[in-house]
Amino acid sequence: MEIARTGRARAFGLLAPGLLAPGLLVIAFLALGAVRPALAGEVVFQAQVRNLGYPKPHLDNGKKFEDTVELVLPGELFDPPRELSVVARGQVDQTTPEGAVRSDFSAWKADDADWIKANFIAGEQAALAQFLADSEIRASSKAGFATLDSVFLWAVVRHEDYVLALITYGQVDDRSRGMTATLIQEDGAWKRTNVLSGDATLDFVWSAFRVGEMTARP
Repeated sequence: MEIARTGRARAFGLLAPGLLAPGLLVIAFLALGAVRPALAGEVVFQAQVRNLGYPKPHLDNGKKFEDTVELVLPGELFDPPRELSVVARGQVDQTTPEGAVRSDFSAWKADDADWIKANFIAGEQAALAQFLADSEIRASSKAGFATLDSVFLWAVVRHEDYVLALITYGQVDDRSRGMTATLIQEDGAWKRTNVLSGDATLDFVWSAFRVGEMTARP
């Protein structure tokens, strides 16, 4: 039962701190219709091969586990990270990835099931409703968010037609529990989706964010 529950939590990228092992969250932002958002500059990600979830391609290319590899994506690195506080549902602005992150955080903190579902693309809401019906997960989520007042946005980067948001909760100086957040633009609003689960580029970004290095390039 615990394995099944954890699998479901990972599938929906639950935001509750402490509910899952660090980093199991994957939030993705995809632009429907291949609308690629304009992002200024680039972000350089560096990580050791040993810390990647998909090290085989690098090992096949002659790299060793202790070697550092690099990935460059279009995007913006925020210094300092942007602090996003709770917003009321009636004041939500999902015309930007930043606004979508704020809406998602606020919905989970409010423990508002309808709002949580509304932050997902339509095709994933039915399955999410079943996930939210798990009283144990729901209670853990509510307890985790009760102590949090804001989410910190460290960077947004583009991967193909997706935008990845790098976030931490509560503590701006601790990336070890950072989450590579994922969105898709649906009917003019940025919505969450789980379409990038298992993607190697997303894994690289998440690994570099938590235990590697990130630098901005104009």
